[in-house]
Amino acid sequence: MATKQVTKGEMRMNRTLSVLAWIFILIGFGTMCWFYFFSSSHVSTNDAQVRQYITPVSSKVSGFIDKINFEENQFVHKGDTLVVIDNREFKNKVDIAEANLESTAQSVATYETAVDTKASNVNIIDANIEAAKIEVWRTEKDYVRFRNLVKEDAATLQQFEEVEAKYKQANASLSALQQERLSVNIGTNAEQTKVAPAKTQILQREAQLNDAKLTMSYIYVIAPYDGWVGTKNIQVGQLIKEGQALVQVVSKEKWIVANFKETQLGEIDVNKDIKIVADAYSDIKFIGRVESLSPASGSEFSLVKPDNATGNFVKIEQRFPVKIILKNTKDLDKLRTGMNVSISTEKLE
Repeated sequence: MATKQVTKGEMRMNRTLSVLAWIFILIGFGTMCWFYFFSSSHVSTNDAQVRQYITPVSSKVSGFIDKINFEENQFVHKGDTLVVIDNREFKNKVDIAEANLESTAQSVATYETAVDTKASNVNIIDANIEAAKIEVWRTEKDYVRFRNLVKEDAATLQQFEEVEAKYKQANASLSALQQERLSVNIGTNAEQTKVAPAKTQILQREAQLNDAKLTMSYIYVIAPYDGWVGTKNIQVGQLIKEGQALVQVVSKEKWIVANFKETQLGEIDVNKDIKIVADAYSDIKFIGRVESLSPASGSEFSLVKPDNATGNFVKIEQRFPVKIILKNTKDLDKLRTGMNVSISTEKLE
């Protein structure tokens, strides 16, 4: 049989393919060597995500929305007013509480005025009693003197009877004033007993007013911290209920939760920097440090925990969440909660 002659073009092609094959073999071998040396000196995982606090902001009162002061995905600061609820109903309650407080305060003032008036009357009566006692003393002296004079026939019986009548009248006046003073004291005490409950009622009215003002302050729904608002699902004029979530705020604070295999935990050096690469920004390198290790594996926090005491046992390698704090960089704002990232760090020596 005649052998087929290889043309120069075919020889050139075979040489090119051979060179390319060797290049790919060398690249593959180099990659294997790099991976071997990297994995022997580094611990890594791609089971990691960015985390941020996501807080639902709810209304403490029911009412109609009057104003909305944010747009979707807007950055807000702590204390910024996000939503304003119609205040007319709450203002009426404050006005009623203020009126009740004023009415109770006037009642206390009336009771105290009555007590002061009766106390003044007591002072006047006391002065009259002192005058009456003097009159009793004077008429008693006349009574004793004329009684002795009558015995000695130095005065007439008519004169004695007149002096005796004045003496009895003075005693009667004194007794009447003393009874009046007792009656006024009873009245003063009665009015005084009304003051303390009324003052207690003032405290109650003040508490009701403060409660009404506090409730009215809830018409302003504010941002709990610096961060970004999420989806806007509310409109002006909408009726909202107490406890209803109006918007969610994503915190400015962020960190990484990396789920390392249990066999990798002993290899993590907490004193060395963690290199982080986000899938969304593969050309940007972020740096972090290990802050804490979860006290239990991820499966232990699940609603349905695995039970290896029943059935056939299949050993599954567990993963433990590790919290990594990010260092501040100019590109840190690009990271968003839920993003996948890859983690690598040098092994513990």
